[in-house]
Amino acid sequence: MNTVEDLHVHTRISKDSKEDPEKYIVKAIERGIEYLGFSDHIDLDPKDKDFGFYRYEDARQSYIELKEKYNNGLSLFFATEVTYQNNIEKSIQNNLQGRPYDYIIGSIHRLEGYTISSPRGIQFFNGKDETTAYSIYFEEVDRMINTGFFDIVGHFDVLKRYGNSIYGTFNANRFEAIIVPLMKKIVAKNLVIEINSSGFRHKLSEQYPSNDILRMYRDCGGREITIGSDAHNASQFGVYMEETLKNALSIFDFNIVVFAQRKKIKLSRLSELLSKNKVGR
Repeated sequence: MNTVEDLHVHTRISKDSKEDPEKYIVKAIERGIEYLGFSDHIDLDPKDKDFGFYRYEDARQSYIELKEKYNNGLSLFFATEVTYQNNIEKSIQNNLQGRPYDYIIGSIHRLEGYTISSPRGIQFFNGKDETTAYSIYFEEVDRMINTGFFDIVGHFDVLKRYGNSIYGTFNANRFEAIIVPLMKKIVAKNLVIEINSSGFRHKLSEQYPSNDILRMYRDCGGREITIGSDAHNASQFGVYMEETLKNALSIFDFNIVVFAQRKKIKLSRLSELLSKNKVGR
């Protein structure tokens, strides 16, 4: 399925990707995708094995060269996905300040020294019941939202990637008392929730965030989303997008937005996109 945008892809600028960024551009043009954003990882925890891999100058130069080469092919955006940790907020702020990102995705990847979005972080769950583990996670999301550093909240419920195998399928309704205030705050701060198709790729049978969380977002006044595949190689680009967007549309006809120089731009409604692709609810 073609989509109007993919604002969450990783290239060789990220430690966990070896992909040539030009391959995404070629695929995007072939598929008629109009807006593509490179959002390579910035990891600033000195104890993280990925610490220091991101090189801003290399990322910026690569983007500039590709934007000049494909200046008529599609709209290309320079962005980043930052691993938020409350104990390194100053370092995050210093690394973002003055850099001309079109948008910044804030994501939780590490808790208590463990990379919870990776198999190597499974130890985070040791000795914790489900309520404790998810509460710790959502409290960190809350701190991330409060910083004002970010435009997009990345893969909101990513803890379920490995939490599901330990506690069973994540039921967001059990954590409604925690999640709803976060959604209200996201809306009040004019942030946007990302609809991330990689949950299907991770064998979860749903996107990030779940339909239940999207329903809470809607009920709190959330009307805007961004779309991302979270691809780490070109073969993952756009995968499971149809399932993801049909799920989102079943909750609400959200506005799809993009950011340019940290300014929000409305592109279309979900129903318009799906109608264009001739797939229904």
